[in-house]
Amino acid sequence: MLKNNFKVFCCSSIVILMLSSCIRPPSTTESYNIKEVNLKQFSDNNYHYLMAFSYFYNNNIKDGIKEYEIFLKNNPQKQFYIEFVNLLIRFRDFDKAQEVLQSAILKYPKDKQLYLLLSDIYVIQNEYKKAIDILVQSNIKTFDVYKNISLLYAQIGDVNNAINYLMQARQFSELGEVYFYISQVYFKFNLTDNALQYLQMSVNYKYPKAYIALADMYVKQNNYTKAIKSYEEFLKLPDKNKEEEVYVYTTMASIYYSIDKDLKKAIEYYKKAYSLDKSQLNLERLSYLLLQNHNYKEVVNLLSLSQDTEHSSTLRYFLGLAYFSLKNYKQSIVELSNVDFASDLYVDAQAKKAICYLEMKEPKEALNTIQKIIKVSPNEELYKTYFYILNQEKDWSGLINALKQSLKVTKDKEKIYFYLADVYYGKMHDKQAAIHFLDEALRIKPNDPEVLNYLGYLYIDENIDVKAGIEMVKKALKLQPNNPYYLDSLGWGYFKEKRFKLAQYYLERANRLLKKPENTIALHLAKVYEALGYKSKAKKIAIEVLKNEPNNETAKKIIKALK
Repeated sequence: MLKNNFKVFCCSSIVILMLSSCIRPPSTTESYNIKEVNLKQFSDNNYHYLMAFSYFYNNNIKDGIKEYEIFLKNNPQKQFYIEFVNLLIRFRDFDKAQEVLQSAILKYPKDKQLYLLLSDIYVIQNEYKKAIDILVQSNIKTFDVYKNISLLYAQIGDVNNAINYLMQARQFSELGEVYFYISQVYFKFNLTDNALQYLQMSVNYKYPKAYIALADMYVKQNNYTKAIKSYEEFLKLPDKNKEEEVYVYTTMASIYYSIDKDLKKAIEYYKKAYSLDKSQLNLERLSYLLLQNHNYKEVVNLLSLSQDTEHSSTLRYFLGLAYFSLKNYKQSIVELSNVDFASDLYVDAQAKKAICYLEMKEPKEALNTIQKIIKVSPNEELYKTYFYILNQEKDWSGLINALKQSLKVTKDKEKIYFYLADVYYGKMHDKQAAIHFLDEALRIKPNDPEVLNYLGYLYIDENIDVKAGIEMVKKALKLQPNNPYYLDSLGWGYFKEKRFKLAQYYLERANRLLKKPENTIALHLAKVYEALGYKSKAKKIAIEVLKNEPNNETAKKIIKALK
């Protein structure tokens, strides 16, 4: 027997892609003529400051630096030193940045921030020893300075000095924080036992980062039960950092979704994350999970009230999917039409719009929409949507043309040949064209069981070459011995050869393996029973078929013949 293969092939499923939004810089930079700006209205100090930024804005870095130096000479305040250094780092003039910071340190010799910034510049240039020396020379005794010295020693592979400086730092900070960083140094050097010992000591002092680090370690070990427990312990702490809390909620949600397949729990924790951090990314993640859980009304309520939706193609797409699932096709089209052309979801949005038009009984708009996007970005999934629309409209000629057109982009061309055969035989009743395309499919993939069965059944049912058809079906059954459709084809072949007992065996087996009754297979068995003289059995099957399909002519003929 032949299954309705084309219907299965055409029905496209919704694939939601988790995409984070990104802001793209403008392609051109507007430039201003400095001469057009009336700078005389400013004081001399402000004049040099504004001139510096005018030059920077116009990408004249050299003159901008000169103007800022003049300004800084007359305004040697700490915030201007830091601002200038940050600009120099941005322009990657590290030598000048070091020079400016050395001057700042001479003026503010006890300022921790300046030493740390100079150390960072050395780190950017991979000069770790200089970064360490400048912090040691500062003689500033705070936890931040000692911690940075320790981490720099760890960076150059000196574990003893790294641990030593953290041990000294115990006098400047809570022990939980110190023990946490000691554990991180030991982890860096793969001294796992020492690392775990200090991490647990940090947890004992209820240091928040330690709970997270311990949980993250369990995640890497695939021990998700312990990871969840450690994250939950963190959440019980009274004073939690908001960013860390959001991280824990999103990580737990990810575990529940990806590992435990507990969508409701995942949604619960993403809702908690979003309540603390109403970022666009968290909204996208939450919306995605709600869609997965079929909470379409909640998605509509959530996204239609958010200002982020207006600026996010991903959120527009999700809102369009929610409206589609609620059968509000008109509003779905509105949202899907607002998905930006540059978005990775644009093509999917257009395909879904086409289906919306089809559901709204506007097939011309559906076809126009899908044809336009196929011209822009032809791919297999779009063609499946195109096939589905044409199939629904029973446009068999259009469907054949679309299938042939898709061969340009389809990798598995044997599938297209197979479905071409299905349309030619099942819809156009052109058995010669069907045989041609099935042969083409077998040329590419000689042992495809579905194609072998289809061609074999066609040879049997149309009495083209029953014996050859049986051999093809047998090949298919070697690959899939318990396929009821292939068993039916073989049984029908034996019926054609008048080998009724063999036909009975295979057709009864096919019927037993079916999850629900198939009228064609049932009637094949009824014909065998009729040939064997089992009239009551044959009649019973025919009556059952007529209950499901009152106009079935084959069933009517069997009943008439048995009267």
